[in-house]
Amino acid sequence: MRQKVIGFEFEIGSPWTMATTVRKIRQELGIKGLISQVDVTVDTPQKYNGEIATPPWPYRQGVVNLKKIFKWFEKNGIVTNDSCGFHVNISFKNKELNWMMDTQRLILCFNEEKWLKVCKRHGSEWTECYIDELIVSAGKKKFKDEDGVKKWIDKQLEDLIEERQHTINLNNLESESPYVEYRCLGGVGYHLRYNVMLKAITDMAKNLERALPNAKGTGFMTTKVKECFLPQTSSFIPH
Repeated sequence: MRQKVIGFEFEIGSPWTMATTVRKIRQELGIKGLISQVDVTVDTPQKYNGEIATPPWPYRQGVVNLKKIFKWFEKNGIVTNDSCGFHVNISFKNKELNWMMDTQRLILCFNEEKWLKVCKRHGSEWTECYIDELIVSAGKKKFKDEDGVKKWIDKQLEDLIEERQHTINLNNLESESPYVEYRCLGGVGYHLRYNVMLKAITDMAKNLERALPNAKGTGFMTTKVKECFLPQTSSFIPH
């Protein structure tokens, strides 16, 4: 796959302020560039709640650093619960490739339902599921053909993409430093589930590839269109 850049945002509860937590990670792990941030949505039993954001790293380095940070969290009394999100910011190293991605495919080729279910985040106001909203509205509509469905999806996504709280935030994709923010991960003890988080991150990296022009592996989008947006003959919803 093409070279990628990755960064993370950790919502956590800590025995120390976020600034002190960042300093300890730098001193003990040698990982620099972390930023402490206020996040009033995080509510854990620990003394301090907030968020830590990393700088963008080369993909492989980011994966290695993630494992080190998760292990440090486990050893140092960090708490993650259902109020905590784990956000993944990822992009192609070649900036121009990011501007060429198809936003409809970015959304519809990613199995947001799977990762929301794995993290028990489905239904959270901070991780709104695109497909849930499309299904609710599409069920009231009649389409002559699949092309009509796709045009309707494009129109709906134009509005939904503007809302940052969805599982995939695309608001930074056309900036001078473009990236995609995946917001579906997190939940209770997410920092104790490195292998699960890594599988999700791998899926996110592949999802960027699927969104490029003439990309392969886009069959999942076709399945979603047929099962979720065309008029249903039963009450089955594929998630």
